[in-house]
Amino acid sequence: MKRAVLWSMLALALAVSCRSNPTAEELQDVFALLDLDRPGLEQVKANCDAADWDSAAADLLQYYRARKDVYIPGHESREASEQDMLWADDALEHTFHVLEEPVWNYGREINWEYWPVKDIEMRVQLHRQGWWTSLGRAYCTTGEEKYAREYVSEFRDWVRKNPYKPFGITQDGTVSSGALDINSPNECFAWRPLEIGIRLLRWPMQLDLLLDSPEFTPEFLLEFLRSYHQNATVLMGSFSPEGNHLIHQSSGAIRAGICFPEFKDAESWVRAGADNLNAEISRQTLPDGCHFELDPGYHIGFVESYDEALQVAAMNGRPDLLSPECMEQLSRMVRYYLDYCYPDGTHPCFSDARRHDDLASEELLEHFGAGTPDYKSSGYPGSGFYCLRNGWDEDSIIMPIKATERGSWHAQPDFGTFELWAYGRKMMPDAGSYTYSGDGEIEKERAYFKATARHNALTLDDRNYDHPEPLVEEWMPLGARQILTVEHQAYEGLRRRRSFEFIDEQYFVISDIVSGPATGRLTLRCGLGPGSLEQTGEGEFIYRDGDAGLLLSVSGPEGSAVSVEQDWYSEAMHFRQLRPVIRLDAERTGDAGEQLFVTTIRPFKEEQQ
Repeated sequence: MKRAVLWSMLALALAVSCRSNPTAEELQDVFALLDLDRPGLEQVKANCDAADWDSAAADLLQYYRARKDVYIPGHESREASEQDMLWADDALEHTFHVLEEPVWNYGREINWEYWPVKDIEMRVQLHRQGWWTSLGRAYCTTGEEKYAREYVSEFRDWVRKNPYKPFGITQDGTVSSGALDINSPNECFAWRPLEIGIRLLRWPMQLDLLLDSPEFTPEFLLEFLRSYHQNATVLMGSFSPEGNHLIHQSSGAIRAGICFPEFKDAESWVRAGADNLNAEISRQTLPDGCHFELDPGYHIGFVESYDEALQVAAMNGRPDLLSPECMEQLSRMVRYYLDYCYPDGTHPCFSDARRHDDLASEELLEHFGAGTPDYKSSGYPGSGFYCLRNGWDEDSIIMPIKATERGSWHAQPDFGTFELWAYGRKMMPDAGSYTYSGDGEIEKERAYFKATARHNALTLDDRNYDHPEPLVEEWMPLGARQILTVEHQAYEGLRRRRSFEFIDEQYFVISDIVSGPATGRLTLRCGLGPGSLEQTGEGEFIYRDGDAGLLLSVSGPEGSAVSVEQDWYSEAMHFRQLRPVIRLDAERTGDAGEQLFVTTIRPFKEEQQ
């Protein structure tokens, strides 16, 4: 009797609070989505047959709390980190860590459309609710119900204020943030297929973390299942036609079906996701294992999405969802990544990559046997990534080089740029990206960081490179004098040949030769980290970062002028730092012929100097 009264009160509250809240009848309809003949649901079915909906809901909650035959990824990661506690405590005040920076408060009555900085990435990331996982871990670690209570409150608030409205996969913005107009209606941000796929990936773990809380009531379980099923159903009709978004969406579909096999539609979700992943591995990667975006961050993000699908499938007795051909290409992709990443597990910030994007899981690396290889330097002429290195540990000297074609939206006009790691420090970081897309100010900032002039490159009048057609003239990754020489038509009327020489695996000589009828100002730049730079002679410098550093020298055609400027670089969204940049300027006249620029870079540790 008490349950019936509570159910009636819930129905009344739902009816009057907001039109988009589920009614009691709508919550009852959740049972029709389930396969009640599944073992363990016998009592739930009996109560449904008797129209005893409150008892059926209570028994369903007990079923999920006792369920042992489904592994949910992340189940073992229940301890809150210091960051989790910060994010969770801030969430109690509706201050959400959508990204690492900036952090905003969304108001006592949460405004899910609040958007003070018109960067589209920050608007869509809000609807991925990453901090909800932190609330779950905070609850598991402390046992304090305030975290579970806040999760339930925010979940209900999001569902109520962000109802789904069909807008079609052909509408601008459903495929990439770069195409999404900032004036699009809210549903285009909240229900973009990528955000749906990521919610399908995250919500199961959040349920797993919070399921035992008294705040997770039978009624809320039905609300959760109703919304989760809606997300999966919408995604089935709105998969992106191509691109990296489709991979995240497909991994989410697989997790939805495997983590919630009670849904009648579960197997169709799994099959749709697996079919997409098996087909897209060859469409979105090059034969040598490089992701077609030519961006280290998107490369490893692609691998991680497959990894997420692999883990949930393998741990739930379905290891064969991905084809042998798919697994072979994933192995190439992992090896490709390891060849140019750093000993701390991070990768160069080429294109839109961010430094905090880490390597795929240890389980994936172990699965593919990706140990330390018996070679050092490596190159992939088919796609254009190279790496000169003298080892694999923290004290190694490592120079990743990007000499690719222009690439797609996430790539940059940066042919021949490079980073440098030495003695545990990133000595010469790339410019990074800082922002994605948004209003005019955001687009201006994106264009600034994307420009060729922000890279370790040589420009004509600081213009961006034209679309290069790379030519590899020499690639010799062995011996005391390792060489990479690449050439491209940098601009109309100006051809550039850049040669990297790694001498005795200790220092680098980089030569740039330009030719052609173009005229203007040539500028060679060498961007450094946030350490200190001292000029010790004409074109000679010493850079220090702690107990390590670089000896650098630059020279150019007769009449060249050397100077130092301060410029920005970025390793995380909306976070930037100033750094010293060595620049060498020279005029190019119509009769200049070939002009040569030479850069020498010698890493050192203080005791070796």
